[in-house]
Amino acid sequence: MNEGTVDVYELEKLRGQEENDGNKSTRGDSQPEKYRILLEPALVGAMIAINLCQTSLQNFYLRTACTVDLGNSLEVCAKGVGEEFRQAEAASQIVVSGVNVSRSFIGSLIATVVLLFVGPWSDCSGRRKPLLILPLVGMSVMTTGVILMLIFPGASTVQVLYAVQIPMSLGGNFGLLLAAAFSHIGDVCYATGRDVTRTMGTHRAAIQIAHVVGAVGGPLLYRYLGFFGVFPLVLFLQLSSLMYVIFAVKDVNVNTENKVSVFNWKLPFAAISCLIRPREDYKRIIVMLMLVVGLGDRMLLSAEVLLAYMYYRYKFHWDDVMFGSFLAYKNVISFIGTLLILSVLKRRLRLADETVGMLSCVSYVLATSGLIAASTTLCVFILPLVGIISQGSQVVQRPILNKQIQPNEQGKIYSVMGAFESAIQTMSSPLYSLLYTKTVANLPDAWLLPGIVLAFVQFSSYVFAKKLSQKSSLNGTAHVDTEKSTEKTTEKEPNLQSKVSNP
Repeated sequence: MNEGTVDVYELEKLRGQEENDGNKSTRGDSQPEKYRILLEPALVGAMIAINLCQTSLQNFYLRTACTVDLGNSLEVCAKGVGEEFRQAEAASQIVVSGVNVSRSFIGSLIATVVLLFVGPWSDCSGRRKPLLILPLVGMSVMTTGVILMLIFPGASTVQVLYAVQIPMSLGGNFGLLLAAAFSHIGDVCYATGRDVTRTMGTHRAAIQIAHVVGAVGGPLLYRYLGFFGVFPLVLFLQLSSLMYVIFAVKDVNVNTENKVSVFNWKLPFAAISCLIRPREDYKRIIVMLMLVVGLGDRMLLSAEVLLAYMYYRYKFHWDDVMFGSFLAYKNVISFIGTLLILSVLKRRLRLADETVGMLSCVSYVLATSGLIAASTTLCVFILPLVGIISQGSQVVQRPILNKQIQPNEQGKIYSVMGAFESAIQTMSSPLYSLLYTKTVANLPDAWLLPGIVLAFVQFSSYVFAKKLSQKSSLNGTAHVDTEKSTEKTTEKEPNLQSKVSNP
């Protein structure tokens, strides 16, 4: 088959036939496979590495801006006190935020292009392993670059930030790793009969635990060992995760007949057309509403990762250890909130997914409004309890979306949604950085206000989606009733004819 004239739709059709023919025997009469480790080591290693270096990277950015770009001494930048340190800190944050405007735009643009090609290619070829390897390679190259810049100092803030961003973006960022991981898990569960909800839940729990370990350990390592205690360990974890994927992970449904190139220009168009194609009832509208919700979640998350450390450091005078401890505490509360959503709101109260999404938006608005009004550390530590189910939107968005699409569409739709999320981050991150740069000195809480507006937009999307789901259910019930009445009529007709023929 010629790569230049390949028909993407034919490739997808062939792939679907191959999966159906090859997996009937495994999914049919065989018993579900017992639990075994899949991608937990790789995801845990990568997540711990990301959180170990999060605050150290921010400290590296701020120290570079303070010493190289602003020309201050290391003593003033690291150990200054009083008004002198506060002025140097504000000026350094303005420099870093200003560079983040262009850095975030270019980095997100690169990641968007990568996702639009590699996601549909993975669906056509059935290969998930290259998508797992790509982001881990990008992370390892990024950390190697940071270590080299620490050994040979003198790089400006622009050079440092781009040296970190470009390798990560070319690797698709951590979002590609997660998308590829859950696609691989879906393939394994489909082929072996494993329970997909429990398997994905186990991986999510492992990621949350790794997040807490990294958030606590990173600042402590930096305090006692410095940069050279953090980044070599981060590189070791990333390379270990990469080696695990290369040697321990195997693709499940490789389609050897479809020789499609990852650079085929039809791949992005096939994924986009799958997203917007007509669907029965109101399913296409609900898909678009969940796209809006997903874009809002991505904007809120990217803004928090980009600005939260500098915000807490400036407004509440926290150091990296305090911030890491708060992140760990917040993630523990978030984990408890997820259990609360699944066990109480969903299982016992049997609330609809859309209702849970609405409650999570309300919880987020209350917690964020409280953060704007907070003035003490105690109040900040109380607020995660107010927003304990604020992550509910991320829990229910995918189940709502899954009800509207076919199983063989998930790879294409999630890849194009990931690309849209990266594209929206291309616009939102620079705007957030610009807003924080202009307001940090006088109104540091201003960057939280767009998040409250986004939460109201998400709330409205869930309300509309619930109404459409109810209408679809009523239409489905009416359709079933019509079929039943038709069956009764056809059953009565022979009896009437027999009576006429045999009086």
